[in-house]
Amino acid sequence: MRVFITGIAGFLGAHLARRFLSEGWEVEGADLVPPDQAWRLRGIKVGYLWGSLQDLKTIRAPYVVHCAAVADVPFALSSPFYTAQQNILGTVSLLEACLRNKKQSPMQRVLIMSSESVYGLTSRVPIPEDTPMNPTNIYGASKAAEELVARAYYYSHHLPVVVVRCSTLYGEGMRKTQVIPIFLAQALSNHPITIHGDGSQTRDFVYVEDLTRGIENALLLPGTAGDVYNIASGREISIKGLAELCIAITGSSSHVEHLEQRTGEQGLRLVLDTTKAQQVLGYHASVSLQDGIKKLATSLREAPPSSLIASGFKGSSV
Repeated sequence: MRVFITGIAGFLGAHLARRFLSEGWEVEGADLVPPDQAWRLRGIKVGYLWGSLQDLKTIRAPYVVHCAAVADVPFALSSPFYTAQQNILGTVSLLEACLRNKKQSPMQRVLIMSSESVYGLTSRVPIPEDTPMNPTNIYGASKAAEELVARAYYYSHHLPVVVVRCSTLYGEGMRKTQVIPIFLAQALSNHPITIHGDGSQTRDFVYVEDLTRGIENALLLPGTAGDVYNIASGREISIKGLAELCIAITGSSSHVEHLEQRTGEQGLRLVLDTTKAQQVLGYHASVSLQDGIKKLATSLREAPPSSLIASGFKGSSV
């Protein structure tokens, strides 16, 4: 079997590549990162297309996982036009390439990676898939638009699209400017743990190996085309509680400091209902947040955390 992964040099894309290769798949992918800088792919052999999705002509693989996106929420807030262009028009380009391939050979699945951010503010907690999308920032809006575009191609062209909405992803190799690495770096340096707002806003953190397993099931199991699945841990924790957990795991003397509330975060509770994924995909999260953070803390200890603190990254970026 052959799979094509967009954003293959990124955190999730690289973990997916390694998972598929370990199970005997042929793996190809595309990314904007120059091949010599694709450090997450070192030591493995994949077909690598260095370029933009807008220049993608066709895709030869019957299975596609679309991970490429502007995924950093603070960056998206500061660059809304770029975010919309990459996330929405990039998805259109990918789907057009899939259509061109469909004329030559059957497409089995085109999996669109979406996000908990499409739900935004809702009173339904944990959040099931039939909850109306109500994003509170440009990142969430762009991911919601991706989904709508993909569903349009499913209905108009019978492209076998499936959408996975994942909760906040973490694990080894993730960007150091996200909330868990920031908190761990601050804790390992015994610096204050800085939180936007009072820390009552909540998230559902899913370990990367759990997510890759859920994605593979959504690709392979029959009957998933045209459907949407939440892949998450299904467990809710406040940002303040996360900070306290990072302090406890590292044995740090850090204390919590509060910064200005970030736009769209007040009262936000994002924990996903995974019942549908459990029943249809046989998905269950196997890594607890405590165990996952311990693994990530171990990897971060191998590199001095002071460089992250000195570069000015603060707060609870998710």
